[in-house]
Amino acid sequence: MAESPASALTGDDIISELIRNVDVGLFKVGHTVLLPCRFNVYLHEQDFNLIHPIAQVVRREAKQALTEHLDRLNKARPQPGFMKKLGLANSPGKPECKILEKDWSVEFHRGEEDRLRPGEMEIYSDLGTEPKAELGVGAKTTFVTRHTAEEPSAPTARISSNASERAFATLRYNDQRGEKVFAMTREEIVIGRGGKAVWVDLKLEGPPDISREHCRIRRDADTGTFFVKNLSQYGTAVNGRAIPTSIERSEQGDRVDRNIEVPLPQAAKIALADVLVIEFEAKQPG
Repeated sequence: MAESPASALTGDDIISELIRNVDVGLFKVGHTVLLPCRFNVYLHEQDFNLIHPIAQVVRREAKQALTEHLDRLNKARPQPGFMKKLGLANSPGKPECKILEKDWSVEFHRGEEDRLRPGEMEIYSDLGTEPKAELGVGAKTTFVTRHTAEEPSAPTARISSNASERAFATLRYNDQRGEKVFAMTREEIVIGRGGKAVWVDLKLEGPPDISREHCRIRRDADTGTFFVKNLSQYGTAVNGRAIPTSIERSEQGDRVDRNIEVPLPQAAKIALADVLVIEFEAKQPG
């Protein structure tokens, strides 16, 4: 049975993720901060068919929202975290945020078969400049949102019935965008803030204490046992107990993963840097 239209993405979901993609892809050049301005949005066929007839409207609203976001970045007083991220913490004045093209470009595409589920999207972006970069170059983010017909105004992402049925586990948490539910449908997932060159399955909105690649959760296909690996700088805890880091620095200063995993209970609270808690629950077999 096909999912109902209520589970599909909305134009607001797409616009929110475009803005987040911009924030992920900020690129500093001297005292200028370049923003991604060309976006290719990949959607599940169901969502693409819904958006395609009104693509012009969504594109127009998205461009307006992106322009307003650019204006806010230039008008707002820079916060220390923002300045530190761009390497301008000790620099006088305020960096100018700009785009290289005359206008934003937002294009919609059908995603590859079986790569995206209804309610998911992938956005490939680049900074502009001619010739156009190949698809897949630039800041890449994936954000999953699912909506049900109930409580349409509530800021909660819910798992669709089909995704829930095939999920190995669910992860519930609250970040800066509200309450979320993530379905773990792969044997291994990466959790963190993500970044321009850092791919994560579960992208979190939070302070820099949460590492770009904070931890990994893996399910052993033979036994069904779950494991968690701590990859962070400020720590990961399971049910209140800190777990060892899997990362060490070599004599050359390189980051080395020692592949240290800790068994994860079927139900657990995973604390990331003491700033965000994820409630993990494995799905019972059968």
